[in-house]
Amino acid sequence: MTYTNKALAGIKLPAGFTVTAHSGAFGTPDNSLAFIEKALAERCDIIEMDVTFRPGGLPVIIHSGNPAEDEGVELEEALRRIAANGTARMNLDLKSTANLPAVDALLQKYGLTNRAFYTGVEETTAPTVQKNSTVPYYINHGFSYGEKRSKAAAEAAAKKLVALGAIGLNDHYGSVSPTVARVMREHGLLVSVWTANTPAAMRRCIALAPDNITTRHPDMLREMLRLTAGIEKET
Repeated sequence: MTYTNKALAGIKLPAGFTVTAHSGAFGTPDNSLAFIEKALAERCDIIEMDVTFRPGGLPVIIHSGNPAEDEGVELEEALRRIAANGTARMNLDLKSTANLPAVDALLQKYGLTNRAFYTGVEETTAPTVQKNSTVPYYINHGFSYGEKRSKAAAEAAAKKLVALGAIGLNDHYGSVSPTVARVMREHGLLVSVWTANTPAAMRRCIALAPDNITTRHPDMLREMLRLTAGIEKET
C-alpha cells in the first residue's frame, strides 16, 4: 500500500519528532511483556504503558485504575527489560496517582529516570504529580470544537499548562488544531497527539506538525513518513 499524500508536502516536523508505540502495538496484548519485547525489537522511539497500583501500592501496568492484588504486570519487570535493551523512552500513562514515589524509586533503580515521562495527567491531578514525583509530565487538556480554532483559547490553555509545571500538551488528535499546536510551541510546550491508527488519522496528525504521534501501528506511520515527499524535520 502507498501512503504518499501531496497535501502533506512541505510539512516540517520538529527536530526531535518521535513516534510512540501505543500499548498493544503490533497486534500484541495491551500492557503485556510481549508488547514490551516487540516494541524494543522494533526499536520504537517511545513505549507507552498504562501505570497504576495494586491495593498494596505495587506499581503495575494495566489499563484499570483499580486492579485487584493479582492483576497487572509488575512495572519493575517491564522496566528491567527496557533498561537491558536499547534506549527507548517511556510514556507512563497514569491511571492512578496513589503511590508515585514507588515509580520514581523503580526508575532510579534501573537508571531510567531521564527516559520517562507521564501522560494521563489532568489539570486537577497535576499538583499531586508535581508534589510526589520528579518525573516530567504532559497534561491532557481537551479543546472543544470552537476552542481549538481560537488563538485566545489556545493562549489561555498554554499559560495554564506552563503554570501547572507541564512540559507539554497530550491530547486526542481531534482536539488539536494547527493553531493549538503552534501556540503551545510558542510557549515552549511540546505537543503529543493520540491515537492515530489509520492512514487517514495519521495524515491528520502529521499535518499538525506535532512533536509526537502515538499509534498502534508505528511501522505504518514510519512508512508513511518515509514515502510522503516533502516532509522534513526542522534543523
